[in-house]
Amino acid sequence: MKNFFYTCLVLCFITSLSAQQTMYFPERNAAWESRPSKDFKIDEPSLSRAVQFAKDNEYSGSRDLRIAILKGFEREPFHEIMGPTKKRGGPAGMILKNGYLIASWGDVKRVDMTFSVTKSFLSTVAGIAEDRGLISDVSNQVSQYVWDGSFDGNHNSKITWEHLLQQNSDWTGALWGGKDWADRPPREGGLDDWKFRKLNEPGT
Repeated sequence: MKNFFYTCLVLCFITSLSAQQTMYFPERNAAWESRPSKDFKIDEPSLSRAVQFAKDNEYSGSRDLRIAILKGFEREPFHEIMGPTKKRGGPAGMILKNGYLIASWGDVKRVDMTFSVTKSFLSTVAGIAEDRGLISDVSNQVSQYVWDGSFDGNHNSKITWEHLLQQNSDWTGALWGGKDWADRPPREGGLDDWKFRKLNEPGT
């Protein structure tokens, strides 16, 4: 019986350590704890090749983001930069395993502009909103929650939170003065074709 008790105690201790490792996240302003990749049975040469690949495949556009944005959106009609930009740094990144830092390169403390990564932020916020009951169900129509007119009409009123999160709503309208049809239009056609395009059914 005593051996059984000690065995259970050891198992609980190991489980506790495992849970702590799984839940690791540094406190604000604290140094991010690093661990060697071998602690997680990750092949070091393979990890090094992955880091080198990231270093060797920097975005090919100008580091002056004003120039890069104007060049990248030169086909969009009426496109304009509406706020300040800054030059970006070189390649930089971190690789985490179970919360621990196992590799990093470049200046990871530099503050740079972000773009598509905002999708991750928004999806996280949506998840929190659902957890807190602010969104009762992602299959609900957004028009039940947003009343500024942007989800009115036969088409937009069908759009659900799920459609937005999956990026297949084909929402139509304007944001900050920019029209949806002017954002990355097809290479074929012109203004009239883009403005009066056939809308896809939300979710397709």
